[in-house]
Amino acid sequence: MHLPLVRVSRIVSFACAAAVAVAAFIVLAGWALAPGITALGAGGVPMNSLTAVCLLLLAVGLLFVLPTPHGRVEGAAGGTCAAIALALAATPVSRMAPNAAFLTAATAIGILLLDVKIGGRRPALFVILVSLPLTFVMQIGYLFRITELEGWGTSIPTARATVIALGMLQLAIVAGRVEHGVTRIFVAQGPGGVTARRLFPAVIIAPVVIGYFRLIGQRRGMYGPELGVVLFTIAMVVLFAILVWTTARKVHAVDAARAETDLRLQTLIRHVPLGIVVLDLDGRVQLCNEAFVELFHYPVHELMGQHLDELIAPAEDEGETASLTRRGFAGESVRRTTVRRRRDGSLIDVELYVVPLAMEGQTIGTYGVYRDLQSGARRARI
Repeated sequence: MHLPLVRVSRIVSFACAAAVAVAAFIVLAGWALAPGITALGAGGVPMNSLTAVCLLLLAVGLLFVLPTPHGRVEGAAGGTCAAIALALAATPVSRMAPNAAFLTAATAIGILLLDVKIGGRRPALFVILVSLPLTFVMQIGYLFRITELEGWGTSIPTARATVIALGMLQLAIVAGRVEHGVTRIFVAQGPGGVTARRLFPAVIIAPVVIGYFRLIGQRRGMYGPELGVVLFTIAMVVLFAILVWTTARKVHAVDAARAETDLRLQTLIRHVPLGIVVLDLDGRVQLCNEAFVELFHYPVHELMGQHLDELIAPAEDEGETASLTRRGFAGESVRRTTVRRRRDGSLIDVELYVVPLAMEGQTIGTYGVYRDLQSGARRARI
């Protein structure tokens, strides 16, 4: 996991939530003092006062559930604010536009479920990733001045400021937990993370920008619809060809650097005089070096994919070997002088180091490092 990107995403999340809270407060003050500012200069439709109250509650609630630099999260207070906003948006007497009420309720549900896990998944991200495209479509409608996208059917249109604020809140929810769920790929350090960070923003922003200027030119009579489509197509082809080429070069460089690092690590493991074995989360052997083979007299083909504890644990082990393995899976580093069994059944005194093997903050296995104490004693006598 790319930790600097995680920190940046949390800063962006906090900034978006804080900006929405300030904007909603200004709208509420405007309804009381100066109704002219209730549209926030973002078009002629003013923001509904009830909508402003809901947005303020959602923004404050999100600020409560976002992690602070000290790691504190006020989940109860944030959930209360989101629950009140959900109740206001869902009430039958709400004067909010139907699409604004729906997206407000979806955003509130996202905050309420932000840290809820079901089967290892976070439903909040699913809710937000479904509602965010709907908000994006409304934003495109205002940008391109397509009135059919500003509301649902014959219902009252949603204020542009409301659409922008909802989009910022939904973005803040995703950015606030970017290290979890489907969004985790954006902070990954490998080729997948590089590809996502380079291509995904361009896939969203580039068509909007190019389409906007294409529509402006057509409306000003610079060209007709057919030529406009041709120009848009050419621009998209050129842009994505450049993006794919530059991204492929970057991914290739990252992959080559990782392959070189893996080669150096495997060379080190292969030639180090200590016996080293790598286990997956099932306790099966994934990798071992020559020193490990020489120490326990097992050929490599009899070790790979096998449960190591069943092969080298002494008959009267009393669960010690399994206990050390579990501690390694739990993220604990262990050092212990113990006894292990060779292939021929003979016992050998070893010094064992169990080291957790983690990737992007998640344990994926363990390293076992074995030092032969008997050979050391023989060398000392010599």
